[in-house]
Amino acid sequence: MHLLKRLMCRKELVGAVYLLGNIYVVTKESFHVLVYTGHSPYSLKDNISLSGMIASDIATSYVDICVYVLDNGNGQVWRIGQNHMVNTFIGGLERGNLLRMSVNNDGQLIIVMKSSEIMTYGRDGSLIVRHMSFPSSHAVEVAAEIVVGDDSSITKITKEGQILHSQVGIGCRYASMDRNDNIITCDWSKHLIVELDSKSLEVTSTLLTLDRDGIEHPQHVQYVLENGMLLVCWMNFLDVYSFRQKATEGYLASSENDTQEQQKIEVEILEREIGHSDAFKDVVNLYRRSGMDCIFSDFPQEPRESGLPSLGEFAMFVT
Repeated sequence: MHLLKRLMCRKELVGAVYLLGNIYVVTKESFHVLVYTGHSPYSLKDNISLSGMIASDIATSYVDICVYVLDNGNGQVWRIGQNHMVNTFIGGLERGNLLRMSVNNDGQLIIVMKSSEIMTYGRDGSLIVRHMSFPSSHAVEVAAEIVVGDDSSITKITKEGQILHSQVGIGCRYASMDRNDNIITCDWSKHLIVELDSKSLEVTSTLLTLDRDGIEHPQHVQYVLENGMLLVCWMNFLDVYSFRQKATEGYLASSENDTQEQQKIEVEILEREIGHSDAFKDVVNLYRRSGMDCIFSDFPQEPRESGLPSLGEFAMFVT
């Protein structure tokens, strides 16, 4: 996997998806869907306000070419069209009971409730089937069957709820399908992104790890069918990856100057928010005295005001 971009947010991310050259991002406790360019310099291009929203998921439909936002605050699913016009796609859902959703190859929505119910809605927003209750964090459709998972196991079931196969020890807080119908899943507790065979549910590849890639508790993933990118949300970060090494040299990659400037921004945030502690200052000064190459090397000995937004303001920063 090749890292193209790392986006840093002040609030924990709920999810992010890519559609037609744009990245759509939702965070916890925000009434906004932020729209970024899906290529360098990954700049903010739109801010879509949804009053009263408590986002619990975001997904794309390649059939209807739109983005769906699962709103646990208003009890509905929003539809964001190509021109960023917004309308209520599904209304009257139980507020506080909405967990996650996915979109199958036919454009139907599969919504997982906190009550463990799994519901499928048609492209017109009408309820098609209420599946048998099955405790899970997320559900995706694979070859007319449903794969569900939580932080300790992943299971394949029929649409009637009959268990076909299960793998214990593989976490599946969230899952996405690639072009070959392999399952890419977030193993939240083990800090992993892994690829699974959709038939056996066995791990075929470990894509990202904490030690190698620095991801911690990944909670949302989207495989981008258009260009093979992979969006991974973990804590306050969104990582943009590509399976192709060539992408690191193309228009999708960030420039060295972008990275250096963002490192400065992030350090100023750290210095301002936690840098007042003596322990943090000691660590920074230790790096400086040792001559080690680190991101603090270009900064003054004492934190300075940078004109950055306060913690109460919503902002996203890009590396």
